[in-house]
Formats: sequence, structure tokens, C-alpha cells
Amino acid sequence: MVARNCLSAIAALAFLLGAEAQAQDTNPAGAPTKPLWEVCVGGGVNYSPDYPAADKNSLHGLALPYVIYRGDFLRLGTDSIAKGIFINNDYTELDVSLAASFNANSNDNDARRGMPNLDYLFEMGPQLKIKFGKIYGGKTELQLPVRAVLSTDFSRFNHRGFLFNPKFVYERQNIFNSGVDMDSSIGSTFATKKLHEYFYRVEPRFATATRPAYEADGGYLGSKITLGLAYRITDRVRVYVGGQLGYYGGAANEDSPLFRQKVNSTVYAGVTWSIFQSDTRVISSE
Repeated sequence: MVARNCLSAIAALAFLLGAEAQAQDTNPAGAPTKPLWEVCVGGGVNYSPDYPAADKNSLHGLALPYVIYRGDFLRLGTDSIAKGIFINNDYTELDVSLAASFNANSNDNDARRGMPNLDYLFEMGPQLKIKFGKIYGGKTELQLPVRAVLSTDFSRFNHRGFLFNPKFVYERQNIFNSGVDMDSSIGSTFATKKLHEYFYRVEPRFATATRPAYEADGGYLGSKITLGLAYRITDRVRVYVGGQLGYYGGAANEDSPLFRQKVNSTVYAGVTWSIFQSDTRVISSE
């Protein structure tokens, strides 16, 4: 699921990996606080399918800097910009969300051999969060992002349609006093015809005896369940691991010759380091 101006696009890939350094303290009243801003670096590896319902996974690695800012009027997070600035109360939040996914070399994928490569995908758009409060000690939300999708090889950008990705998110810190934080989600993705075409269309010029021409439709793309664990080694260094299971049965383009299997899996691991932090601290509910 999506790195998207070039440096900020690449940085979004780190956001996708869940890389966030979270130094936390409390103010005299006992409310949790964090630095107003942090300059961090994150690195990790990701073993993921080349595209939804592909039958081949590829290994990717990435290391790069990013910034977190927790201001009153501008908030930069690891998966959003302008975080909570439009609406933010006990029940709802409206921000701009980001996502990214890696590229794929078609010549390394039997199903797509001879077809154009798949570029990096960047996603950005509004996201409404509906908050359900604490459940079993963890934060629970329904997130409703609508994002535009761009593909790029960093020499050009192409618009690839829009998607809607409703999902339930559950996050819990310091599970059983172990120092381990958990984040999990389950949700589905629906996309316009243009994005489905990017993954599943086979133009007549790329048709073969085993890969007939195919015109894709818009609609249901698939569903995913994700689980991530993070452990803070120090106040500034954090390691994380996680996995994701995708199910694509019943998807709009299950008949495409590029749709190869109904179940995909992804695993990832990495580390983040908060190199610089502001002395100013702010109350944070993250």
C-alpha cells in the first residue's frame, strides 16, 4: 500500500514502513509530551509482492531522512501531512494522508515479462478519522482516506486514478509493560478504472499465447490485514518489524491474466533514529 517533488516522494516510502522515532515524556500535569520537531533517519527492508495479486515478491531496502513536526497549525507525521489541522476533536479528525509503494521490474516477473515496468506509486489525499476511544487499552479508529495516485520513475509523473481505502486501526503502546508498541489494521481498497488498468490491463501489443489481451474495470481491488511491532531501544532509537496479508478474491479484475493469486504476504523490518529534537515539548496524543 503508497513514495510520492522527488525527496518528499521518496520520504513517503519510509512513512509506509512505519518509521517514526517517538521520544516521549510527561508534563507536570502528567499528560504525555513529545518534541515540537524531530529530524530523523530511518532504514529498513521490505519483502512485498510486485503488485496486488502478483505471484512474485521482491526485496527492497531504503534509508533516508525525514522530519516530524507537531505544531498547532501544521503537523507532519509519518503517514500524513497537515495532521488533524482541519478537524481535530475527541470524535473526529481530518488530515491529508500519504502512502507509497515500491517499483517492480517486469522482466523479473513472469506474468509481466515484456511489458512496461511498474514505477513507484505515490498517494496523497484527504482522510477522515472517526475515533472510538480506548478499547482494551488501545486507540481505535475508523480511517477513511481518499487519495490520488501518481506513478513515477523520477523522470516523469503520471496520474493513475484514485482510490478509497476504509480501514479499522488499533494501536496500543507498551503491551503488558514490555516496552513493545503495536499497531494493526484491517481494511479494503476500491479504485477507479485507471489504477486497475495500471496493474491488470494487457494491451493487444503485449498479448502472448499465455497472456491474452485484457481490458480492466474499476471497483474492488482487495483487502489487507496488517500487524506491526516496535520497540524503543533508547529515547531516540526504535526498531520495528511487521507483516501484512492481502486477500484479492472477488476483485474486479480477477479474470486478468496478470491476476495470479488471491493471497499475498509482505514482511518488513527496520530501525529509526531521532538525531535532532527541539527542546520545546508539546502535549501529544500520538
